[in-house]
Amino acid sequence: PIYADQIKFVEIIDNLVSNAIKYSPFGKEILVKVEKINKKNNGKVIRITVKDEGPGLSEDDKKKVFGAFQRLSAQPTGGEPSSGLGLSIAKKLIEMHNGKIWVESELGKGASFIVELPFYEEKAQSEE
Repeated sequence: PIYADQIKFVEIIDNLVSNAIKYSPFGKEILVKVEKINKKNNGKVIRITVKDEGPGLSEDDKKKVFGAFQRLSAQPTGGEPSSGLGLSIAKKLIEMHNGKIWVESELGKGASFIVELPFYEEKAQSEE
């Protein structure tokens, strides 16, 4: 479980999955993975990975991928429009939830967008 605004959380996931679809050639797979990770210094987090088999990102693209109005070298495979705002908005929403996002990618080998959000542990209330 995570403690998050449901509407904003859906917007984040929708953006990441939509981008994976938008930039992957027809017939390629998109993997969405959710796991609980025990971090040494940061406690537990929920990690969400959206991995595609698209064109991947160049080193230059990786530097600006979360910037507002950024146009990257990869083009949508179906000619869809792109405002260059989606990942910037997703990053801000994730940070508002005390999380973080990053990308791992090699040009020509797809991309993985990874989100980590704090794990929510409801503390048992003691009876008086």
